[in-house]
Amino acid sequence: MILTLQIIGLIFMLVVIFLAIWAFVIANNAYSQLKYQNYLLEKLVQSIHTLANKSLNNDIKTNFEENINEDIGNSKNFNIERVEKEELKN
Repeated sequence: MILTLQIIGLIFMLVVIFLAIWAFVIANNAYSQLKYQNYLLEKLVQSIHTLANKSLNNDIKTNFEENINEDIGNSKNFNIERVEKEELKN
């Protein structure tokens, strides 16, 4: 009776050790995959952030250039003599 309990106990311990080792291996692989996934997501976020900043900078630069061109166009149409005549009339 004692011998059978010892054999059953030994088999149970071997099964638990085997399961624990495989659980550790699987958990280790899952952890490395999560680290790699986080690395890829971080690279993706950095790329999107860089593209957004470039787009924003281009929009600001384009708007600034359009405003400058409008100001230059308005100053070309500005006639100082007409303004002086209007001031003299008033």
